[in-house]
Amino acid sequence: MNHSFRVAALALALFSGLANAHGGGAGDETVTPVAHAQLPAAVGSDAKALRVEFAPGATSRPHTHPGPVFVVVVSGVVESQLDNAPVQTYKAGDAWYEAPGQEHRVTRNPSKNKPAVLVAWLLSDGKAPLVKPLAPDQ
Repeated sequence: MNHSFRVAALALALFSGLANAHGGGAGDETVTPVAHAQLPAAVGSDAKALRVEFAPGATSRPHTHPGPVFVVVVSGVVESQLDNAPVQTYKAGDAWYEAPGQEHRVTRNPSKNKPAVLVAWLLSDGKAPLVKPLAPDQ
């Protein structure tokens, strides 16, 4: 089991059973809230789990998040690029971590005929928008 997957699995285990999430996407993907928790006052005290569905060929606009993000691919295949690193391909069961403010330049479903689904746990102060689009020239 790779380190990213263990970190994401731990985060999901810590926050399982929580409810009432809300949030939005950055592109043409479908986002469904799956959980929400208000933690004790501190930076990163608000935790939301979002189910993000990508239709075949769907992509998300480049963006950042205000806090740490843990992502697990539930089904299909998702391509992801953080900062200027190479694009990575993740299949069902694979996971990754995004540091606060890290540039998420690519998120897409490369399949022409199969949907892809991921669950993302986003930590924040509960006040800042969960998704901040990058300017087109960034």
